[in-house]
Amino acid sequence: MSLESIPGQPRTKRFLKQLFRSGHIPHALLFSGMTGIGKAAMALELAKLLNCQAPRDMDCCDICPSCRKIHAGHHPDVVPIEREGAFIKIDQIRTLQTRFRFRPFEGNYRVVILQNAHQLTEEAANALLKMLEEPPKHNVIVLTTLEPQMLLPTLVSRCSHVRFQPLEEGWIEQHLITVQGVAPTEAARLARVAEGSLDQALRFMEEDRLARWEEISAQLESLQTLPMLEFFSLLNQWVQKTEDLEQDMECIKLWLRDLICSRLLSDYHPVFPFREGLWSAACRVPAERLFLLYDHMEQAVQHLRQNANKQLTLEGVCLAIKDGLYGQSSWNSFSPGRQNLSF
Repeated sequence: MSLESIPGQPRTKRFLKQLFRSGHIPHALLFSGMTGIGKAAMALELAKLLNCQAPRDMDCCDICPSCRKIHAGHHPDVVPIEREGAFIKIDQIRTLQTRFRFRPFEGNYRVVILQNAHQLTEEAANALLKMLEEPPKHNVIVLTTLEPQMLLPTLVSRCSHVRFQPLEEGWIEQHLITVQGVAPTEAARLARVAEGSLDQALRFMEEDRLARWEEISAQLESLQTLPMLEFFSLLNQWVQKTEDLEQDMECIKLWLRDLICSRLLSDYHPVFPFREGLWSAACRVPAERLFLLYDHMEQAVQHLRQNANKQLTLEGVCLAIKDGLYGQSSWNSFSPGRQNLSF
């Protein structure tokens, strides 16, 4: 591979090539953006470029011994750091500090690729910050993260921040059709729900997420007529049986996004068509309320990532939807038969 072989991110590629041309390489770079858009791949290709023995057109050759070693994961000066358990721990940073006392073994630069930097413990983040305050020469640290707002502000300020953009929906759709052999209709849906992430589209395809999300959409619409007792029974079973509640919450975000876009854009087509009752309810409430519900969902996903109670988080979201979208009167609905609560 090479920088140019990574899909999308034209501004990032130009920026990194300009840095290489100038010879002024920052001691720390922060690559931020959603999962599956090329942050880790770009970091690896940057490591190749900085250590390439025969760079061409401001890109790595991908065939010299250094490039081949980095591609195979055997180069002594390219150091990957990932979490151990749930976090990146201070002992990992201390080991890195020891490495930094010495020059690179055989390359021009030692490149540390620290993935998911938002998973640093507080002690590890402070130790890393101290390293960046007095950076040794010929060492570059590339941090990747989904959530730069969860990093220490002082840590972010020590880095050259590169913001990655979602991949184009059309590119993901064509990749799924031509490379993965997905049917065009399914590929179009997967590309839309992936929200710019190829990894996400592939994962949804492998896990048959479209069927799961269609089921969740139907259950969300059922909240309109669900009495209180059955409402809490539904949520209890949901939490017990789901394999990935965070992904289910992402589905609810998509469902709300579709509602908002359908309200505001006359030519917008939702991923899953809405039933008449839901659409009537959505048209009765102010658009601002739909935006507030979406903000509530964003916060709920953040809470889940911080190990919040799953049951309480889901209850809070569904209560907000039932009250905010369908109104208080929906609690008085009479259900002639028990809903299908299979999750």
